[in-house]
Amino acid sequence: MSEEFERQPLALESFAPNLRTHVGPQAPAPMKMMAARGMVPAPPDQLIRVFYQLHFDGALTQAVSEALDGMPEAVLLPALQAEQPAGVLDWVAELRASETVAQAIALNKGTDDRTIVRLAQEASAEVCEIIANNQVRVLRTPAIIEALYTNTRARMATVDKLIDLARRNDVDLSGLPGLEEALRSGEPLTSEGGLDDEAFAGVLQQEQTRRKSEEEMLSKLDDPSLTRSERERMQRELMGDEEDEEEEVVEERRRKGSLYSQIAQMNLSQKIRLASVGSKEAINILVRDSNKLVHLAAIRSPRLRPADIRQLASNKSIPEGVIKYIAMNRDWTRHYDVMVSLTMNPKTPLSDVMSFLNHLRTKDLRDLTRNRNVSHQVQRMAKTLVNKRGGR
Repeated sequence: MSEEFERQPLALESFAPNLRTHVGPQAPAPMKMMAARGMVPAPPDQLIRVFYQLHFDGALTQAVSEALDGMPEAVLLPALQAEQPAGVLDWVAELRASETVAQAIALNKGTDDRTIVRLAQEASAEVCEIIANNQVRVLRTPAIIEALYTNTRARMATVDKLIDLARRNDVDLSGLPGLEEALRSGEPLTSEGGLDDEAFAGVLQQEQTRRKSEEEMLSKLDDPSLTRSERERMQRELMGDEEDEEEEVVEERRRKGSLYSQIAQMNLSQKIRLASVGSKEAINILVRDSNKLVHLAAIRSPRLRPADIRQLASNKSIPEGVIKYIAMNRDWTRHYDVMVSLTMNPKTPLSDVMSFLNHLRTKDLRDLTRNRNVSHQVQRMAKTLVNKRGGR
């Protein structure tokens, strides 16, 4: 369930008679403004409903937002712990989701699952734990599990409990393709050993910083004034491409690089989660992992763009399973550069290469006839196609 909660005004009959004169559609503007500023006699649980009702009036939106923001937590929290309409809780969660407010909303049975999904995406570790403990809710709405899984603040211990719950109840986690495939494999997702919770949380926080830096660079990549070589250089920098480096240099960087050493210490469950929430630098390391579940989780990362896939498709050090997965993905192979890269990679299954050759331009076919990295069958087929086209 990923759609936003659609708030609706409350029925006028749900308000006490003295409050209806302030929130009703025919109420005079001065009466509404008094209520919007909290200047009406009402218990806190009713007052936040008044604020909610009036926020639908565009002229009062700022006033009620300020009134809600100025409400002392000692007054607000009991109101949020009481029975409240789902719309009220969703509205407060958006405008004032402090730690204690978020906890109260997460614990309220009347909170809509869609509100919990949104809350789970950015919640603190403590709030994530509260949300995860409501097994009835998370099983009813798997999107909550997905939101907690991708929230880098959620502790790995919390996430491991959710993974176990999802496995035991055969939960659909299509929003997390890497994890879903790992669960479907039936292999145990080892959560023993690895980095301790605090160390892994530190890695995830570092990854958040890396991701922000990557987003800034990605925005620069969209600059139309960049030359092709500049764009390719920036793309290689984003992915930390190593193919053209000396093997000794790569090994030394891996040995000394903190991210390499941190990933090397992770258990299977941690690696698969990092593949879903990590930076492109992390993905570029994980996609080379010898464990099939890890490298296939990495290639399913939602952060990968066609330019990244083209770069990976041309890399001969990538595991065969990754290359095969790329070759089978029509969303990626419809990009010409990806298809060309696959035909030049000796790890691409021969049947896929042969199907791609008919779509290549003559110039690229000629390049294949001279490429010593590809098989003789591919070279011969490329030459045959060039001759059929009259060498043009």
